[in-house]
Amino acid sequence: MSVLISGSIAYDNILSFPGRFGEHIIAESLDHINLTFLVSSMVKNYGGCAANIAYSLKMLGGSPIVIGALGKDGGDYLKRFDDLGIETSICRLDSTFSAQSFVITDQTGSQIAAFSQGAMEQAQKASFPDNRPIELALLGPDGLSAMVERRRQLTARHIPFIYDIGQSASQFDGEEIRRFIEAASCIAASRYEMELITQKTRYKTADITAMGKSLVVTDGERGSTVYTPAGELMVPAVRVHAVDPVGAGDAFRGGILYGMSRKFDWETTLRLGSVMASF
Repeated sequence: MSVLISGSIAYDNILSFPGRFGEHIIAESLDHINLTFLVSSMVKNYGGCAANIAYSLKMLGGSPIVIGALGKDGGDYLKRFDDLGIETSICRLDSTFSAQSFVITDQTGSQIAAFSQGAMEQAQKASFPDNRPIELALLGPDGLSAMVERRRQLTARHIPFIYDIGQSASQFDGEEIRRFIEAASCIAASRYEMELITQKTRYKTADITAMGKSLVVTDGERGSTVYTPAGELMVPAVRVHAVDPVGAGDAFRGGILYGMSRKFDWETTLRLGSVMASF
């Protein structure tokens, strides 16, 4: 059986500035900034929540199917999926570029970032893979219309799914977030995202578990906690020397999906997620 992963597919462009942003910003002129930073290096990586999660799940021996959108520059990304043996249902749009992030990091670790949604804005056009047996899904950050459409498709097919709220926490209003929570079988969020959920929906942890849902909350180096109608369980994070935390949340979700699809207990599932996040 397969696991459907719906969400962003993007290129990450990482640029390094060998200085300090603060030395080039004039506090008295913040209302009309006009700066150019000469960077020393640039790296283009394959990214996006859906793609990252699918990669982690595949490395564990799972069977992910990625559904989403790529633009006219997405040919090499499709080849990467094929090389990794990851199935896809991709809407290819020749009128726009794929979603892309551009991040400049200085010597202090400070960042200036921009994100272009590109093809992601039309990801709802991707065809649902009805020819594949799907036992579980993850609905992650994507174009807003795509997220709403995917919720409808999963609900209509009675496929249980994890609602991975991510960046959509700040984009949807409280009523829409409530619809996602009520339709999902499990909700995944960081501690900060959970605070946003409560602020926007008035749903607290107890309200969500009272609906029969499971709620997985990550809390950085402190680990993760799952709240279920039967109680709660906290699992510590794996202690490692932090080099780059980017993508750790997606790797964690890959582990969670594998554990849930294999019917592992929650402690084993969370520990697997923590191990995946440490790499």
